[in-house]
Amino acid sequence: MVIENTKKAMRIWIRNLISTIALVTLLIILYMLRIFENPILGIGQFEVTIVLAIIYLYLVLLPIVLGYQFVYLSDEDRVFHVKYFNMGFLPGRRKSFEFPLQEFQKYDVDTSFFKLRKSITIYRKVKKGIAKYPALSISAFNESQQKQILSFLDKLARS
Repeated sequence: MVIENTKKAMRIWIRNLISTIALVTLLIILYMLRIFENPILGIGQFEVTIVLAIIYLYLVLLPIVLGYQFVYLSDEDRVFHVKYFNMGFLPGRRKSFEFPLQEFQKYDVDTSFFKLRKSITIYRKVKKGIAKYPALSISAFNESQQKQILSFLDKLARS
């Protein structure tokens, strides 16, 4: 079984690209054509620039604040594969780990930031005890995908 959020990662990347191009284009038009040079109803170039910057920062920083990550989970060939990286304006380093399915021990689910951030921590049996992997954010997945991930991990924990 393979679970991933490639479509969401691509949408966020495209949204960041389009919003950056739109901001630069609008600022060039605003200042080169001298639109709002003389304030209209108290709204001038500075105010329009501030509003555009706030909208841009909201669009770009939202995935970072919510801790969105691209996550790929797979149990093919009796090996548990995980690939992940942070989504946002500048994606983080790509990381991965894998181990045999029989070494899967358990997982924990953590929520934070008013239950908007949800993450899972995976534990593995090793010779010296139990190894804990870094938390994987599943906030970028929709509710049904999150339930699918948790049932997938429940199945692994039972076997």
